[in-house]
Amino acid sequence: MKHLRFLESHQLRDHTFPRKGESKFGEAVQLISSLEGLKSKDFRFVIVGIMEDIGVRANLGKAGCAQTFQYLLSPLCNIQVNRFLDASNVALGPILEFKDLMDEVRNLDQNREQDLMRMREITAQIDDSVSSLIEAIAKEGKVPIVIGGGHNNSYGIIKGISQARKSDIDVLNIDPHADYRALEGRHSGNGFSYAREEGYLGRYAVFGMHESYNNQDILEKFRASADLYYLTYDELLTFSTDERDRLFKDALRWLGPGPIGLELDMDSITAFPVSALNASGFTMRQARTLVKTAAALASPYYFHLAEGAPELATNATEAELSAKAMVYLITDFIKSHQAEA
Repeated sequence: MKHLRFLESHQLRDHTFPRKGESKFGEAVQLISSLEGLKSKDFRFVIVGIMEDIGVRANLGKAGCAQTFQYLLSPLCNIQVNRFLDASNVALGPILEFKDLMDEVRNLDQNREQDLMRMREITAQIDDSVSSLIEAIAKEGKVPIVIGGGHNNSYGIIKGISQARKSDIDVLNIDPHADYRALEGRHSGNGFSYAREEGYLGRYAVFGMHESYNNQDILEKFRASADLYYLTYDELLTFSTDERDRLFKDALRWLGPGPIGLELDMDSITAFPVSALNASGFTMRQARTLVKTAAALASPYYFHLAEGAPELATNATEAELSAKAMVYLITDFIKSHQAEA
């Protein structure tokens, strides 16, 4: 696989700051050096980095989510391993790094139709790498946690899980956008519509969708299909916290008994540094609660944190906080999923 690489132990050491009498994540996490390493029975979760923002550019969005995995390494490696978290049950890496493709798109202009179509062709190439890697992970019974890149990668993840299982899968997406745009060439706004069109996506639910940021065509498609469901963030504003949590569980029940795919677009969180800033969204506490609930009740096949972009933060402190926020979400998922395993 051309764009696949693996972390080496010295890279982990560079990001880990040991302290006497303590055990850090970077000291205890598993490292694999090849896809053959996925056959090990020593771990259950695989944290995957995807380093690209081409799908976002191809959707006329703002670049910046390509380096997210790198931003996460230090805060992730330095959390404590204790009775709440078993890092030996987690493998860190592999990474899909699309340097050559990123170099090409830097010279392309989103406002030129020919260049835009080339970006969408390249996004489809990325799909192939993502689906192949996720299929390899899923075939070994592992749960991928995918970090970085645009929401275009939902398509490759869903395809990979579906091909490994030889059936379509149901997916819950916590997102202001349904990402169910027209089949106009691949980009971050139509990963789910392509996955549905090609038979990889079964039932699809969007929780917290924003009424002003989804076009009428998308809304009509959801209304016309019994397998598509959404609850808007605007509707949730009229409900109490307990009622919101009940409605979230209703969405999980609508999808079925599980397992499902779990998607979290980081632009669902208020003021989180992303390509499409959200002025009115979930708090971090609310997002963590949703992830913990879904992980515990729906035994997800995978967890995808899409479009977080610490690189777009206004200062170093905000970048650090956003990276740490994503680490909380990763560990929330692992702890809750483990608890129900």
